[in-house]
Amino acid sequence: MSVASPVSQQVGATAQLVDFVCGRDRRAEPVTRAALRGLTVDTVGVAVAGLTTPAAVLVRDWVEDQAPPSDAVAQAGTAAVWGSSSRLGPADAALVNGTAAHALDWDDAAPSMAMHPAAVLLPTLFALAARRPVTGAELDAAYSVGSAVFRAVSEALPHAVHYGRGWHNTSTTGRLAATAAACRLLDLDGGVTAHALGIAASQAAGSLANFGTMTKPMHAGLAARDAVMAVGLAGRGFTANPAQLEARGGFLDLFGDHDPQRTAVLGERLEHWATGWVDDYAIKAYPSCFATQRAIDAGLSLREELGADVDRISRIAVTLEHGGTRPLRDTAPGNGLEAKFSLEYTLAVALLTGDVLLSDFTDEALERQGVAELMDRIELTERPPAEEPGHTVVRLHTDDGRLLVRDVHHSRGDSHRPLSPAELAAKFHQCVGRGPANESWFDALHTVPDADEPRDLQTLLAGPFARG
Repeated sequence: MSVASPVSQQVGATAQLVDFVCGRDRRAEPVTRAALRGLTVDTVGVAVAGLTTPAAVLVRDWVEDQAPPSDAVAQAGTAAVWGSSSRLGPADAALVNGTAAHALDWDDAAPSMAMHPAAVLLPTLFALAARRPVTGAELDAAYSVGSAVFRAVSEALPHAVHYGRGWHNTSTTGRLAATAAACRLLDLDGGVTAHALGIAASQAAGSLANFGTMTKPMHAGLAARDAVMAVGLAGRGFTANPAQLEARGGFLDLFGDHDPQRTAVLGERLEHWATGWVDDYAIKAYPSCFATQRAIDAGLSLREELGADVDRISRIAVTLEHGGTRPLRDTAPGNGLEAKFSLEYTLAVALLTGDVLLSDFTDEALERQGVAELMDRIELTERPPAEEPGHTVVRLHTDDGRLLVRDVHHSRGDSHRPLSPAELAAKFHQCVGRGPANESWFDALHTVPDADEPRDLQTLLAGPFARG
């Protein structure tokens, strides 16, 4: 008689996810609710600004061409295109809003792993909220479930292997995270949740090769759309492998280095991240890839000491954590969109101008005098894998022999170094415009996680006036 090994007796990865999603308390946590307030206004704000980008404009145009919007703006069950009078079906709205939220690369980030949780989770949850009124506690619980799944599954892959192969984690693991959050919001049972996760896992895709193109922000929109689709199909009885994550040829096998010992502790990691995510998020201060943010902060600090005379700079050495250059361009940017993924460009702009703004990512801005010359003096390296992760060191050498050094562990906007309420509001108004109506809109969005009674969010998400 054979004896089952400890590994074979372990609860599968999918079952651990299902137990976590379906067993979570629907009570809002004060610490997560506070974080969600800022993420709500920030994600809606950058999405409204992102609606005018070519990527979002083309995606929205395509969606509306497939099914022209109804003249009945407030048709029951339709979801708002944020900051506009348009309404779409929930899946289409999730696609448009998710793409717009990620279009400027000014959306949230997770310092521990390359991902943009809010740009996927909030378009999913707000789209599904078109089907029925929701409370702040329900949104908070669902968002925290999604945040935990994002991080815990990324650890199980592990993330370094997954991202190292060229997969865009926001798009791949993001589908599972958004689907889990949606199942929590809709209070789906374990069987339906397992099938929904299996459906979403089969839709996962998105490569780093598309960074710097319109397809990169669409990754977030597709992840949100597919999550809405997955829960909609599963709720109707559509099936998938209920053990899809750990199955041979399943998600962990295809996208990572499947290790049963790692997945055995998945449930523990999910519980950790259920509230632990509040120490692992960032509302970006600068409209560029998160991998550039610490270097920008270092550059701004160095400029204060050095002054505006960058001609004295002979060489700049930037050292990032192991794998820190993976999302960055290894050639000079050819347009404003590519410039968002150039640390050399963003650091040069910070040193030259004393800030990094949306206007720095137009094609014309790349021609600013002195930028190319300063970029040529910047060299990037990575620390060995064994050395401390999570910080960027910038060493600036001057022509008179001085060495100025900045070591940045937490970029401005990191949860350990958060934006002030005034800075958060300033970013929002830079995205949507100023005026009493938009100030009131900021305040109203900020209170969404605090709603004790179920409410219809679509009119609020549409904003104070049409931007159709």
